[in-house]
Amino acid sequence: MTTFYVVRHGETVWNQEQRLQGWLDSPLTANGREATQKLQQQLQSIPFTAAYSSSSGRAQATMSILTAKRQLPIYYEADLREIYLGNWQGQRIEDIIATDGLNYELYTHYPAQYIAAHTESFGAVTERAMFTLKKIAEQHQKEYILVVSHAVTINCMLNAILKRNISELWAVPLHGTSVTIIDYKDQQWLVKEIGNIDHL
Repeated sequence: MTTFYVVRHGETVWNQEQRLQGWLDSPLTANGREATQKLQQQLQSIPFTAAYSSSSGRAQATMSILTAKRQLPIYYEADLREIYLGNWQGQRIEDIIATDGLNYELYTHYPAQYIAAHTESFGAVTERAMFTLKKIAEQHQKEYILVVSHAVTINCMLNAILKRNISELWAVPLHGTSVTIIDYKDQQWLVKEIGNIDHL
């Protein structure tokens, strides 16, 4: 069995400013770094053998803090990045609502009806994320693996594993540095915990 500890990156400047990031980036805030350090302490007894991070800077910065006291091989995977958000990337949510309100409402409240015209689709994110997770599991059988990714990407993983409808994509909010635990054994996935923030 492979056990994944899937962490959402720490809070960033653009999270604080209510800007969408997607494939763009902003630094971790002081709160984001502090929360990640608290998580690092909470996870210190977990015997990770490898770590996989989204290639985005905010995920790499989070991983750097989480692995600071370990000697772990760290791999950077573009397919663990956040959803590509096209024209919305770098924009404040209030400005998106003012200029593209209907599409943003569908994206945030009615994901099953959202049509990805300038963004990546939820289906595409799910496909790349699950392919990567399975590939990692097959390379690390009977191991504990640390993963740092992003809210939409992790939610897409959960939707696929739990066989939820896309309308349930936002069922559980994933806070910065939250931990989701997923097992993989005999071609079967099992979600053990979603969005744990006991360290905060």
